[in-house]
Amino acid sequence: MLTLLSLSAQAQRLSGKVVDAETGLPVPYASVSVLHSRVGTTSNAEGEFELRQAVLPGKLVVSELSHRTDTVAVASASAVLQVRLKPTAVVLPEVKMGSYTAELIKKAYRQLERTNAQQAYSAAFYRQVTRLDNEPTEIQEMIWHAKSGNTGLAGTAMAQGRYAKKKTVLNFKNFSLYTKKNQISLFKSDTALLKTLLGPNPTELNTLRLLGVTQDGTHQLVEIGFAKKAAPNTEYGSLLIDETTLQVLRYRTVTQALNVRINNPAFKLTNQATTLEWVFRPTPTGGAALLDHIKVDYQATLHRPLRSDMKVQASSFTLLYDGQTKAPADVTYAAAQSGESDLQVIEAMAYNAAFWQNNSAVKRTPLEEAIIKAFEQKGAFGTMLTP
Repeated sequence: MLTLLSLSAQAQRLSGKVVDAETGLPVPYASVSVLHSRVGTTSNAEGEFELRQAVLPGKLVVSELSHRTDTVAVASASAVLQVRLKPTAVVLPEVKMGSYTAELIKKAYRQLERTNAQQAYSAAFYRQVTRLDNEPTEIQEMIWHAKSGNTGLAGTAMAQGRYAKKKTVLNFKNFSLYTKKNQISLFKSDTALLKTLLGPNPTELNTLRLLGVTQDGTHQLVEIGFAKKAAPNTEYGSLLIDETTLQVLRYRTVTQALNVRINNPAFKLTNQATTLEWVFRPTPTGGAALLDHIKVDYQATLHRPLRSDMKVQASSFTLLYDGQTKAPADVTYAAAQSGESDLQVIEAMAYNAAFWQNNSAVKRTPLEEAIIKAFEQKGAFGTMLTP
């Protein structure tokens, strides 16, 4: 535990960085939360994080699925805080008899069902990058007011948006739908109808395999792999469950079921595959885990008449930050709509340059230099390129 001394509590802007205690390398997407609360944030790809209005002195709980959770006492925000997380000890899985993995998933599902009504309210930063033959052709960024639960996003309200794009042969109309609409589990009164992995019948359609167990303090994190019985190469993935609290902390799936439809009848998409990953922050109370971030990656091959095939990739990352348990009185959340156009929604909002310049989540997740240079070329347009 790191300890700094202070004289009085006051709200401050706290910046820090999470690194591996052994290698010194940044720890990306680590959970940083205020002790005994549901308020927190996540480190970016470089391990950096920022908490606005942090009440100091105070204590932070810092965790990441491959490292031991640490509690950090902080006195003031006068300097950048460095948190050094120790890697988790890998425990060789014991021989589990029979249906251990299936029973653990059933218990986790029941925990999800019991705590599903516990909602969190936060801001969410969404970034989508489209690439054709590895060349960036489109960026869309949105800030949402987000309502979330222990299975994914439950509703959003648009706050701000911006974009940059080039004229190309293919654009995605509503790629954010994958992020907004998909859930790691469903709940129905007739459980016999549930065919999801995280349900009362996890082995009905899937084969399960124990991938490993890691020790995080007094908690054992169990990773279970799964694959669809009928066609294991078309849908597979893994989930991470805290054996003590039964909270689902990560769910990752690769599927060929989420196919993209294309308007041009002369074009054809093949080899379509979508990877979705949800990561949740554990809560010490054993209630609902908090949605931390969502990743989506789509890849396919585009066939065109008399032209060479083109590699298509669209990827998005959604980071939830500035969370609270009380619903804002002035925000109306809406469920995902299939017919919406992301670009039209962005263009309908008045662009606010100062908003983007001062947004903490945007500052913590800078664009890659190669992407920036790709849109400095002639022919690119959009609000992100406005001086």
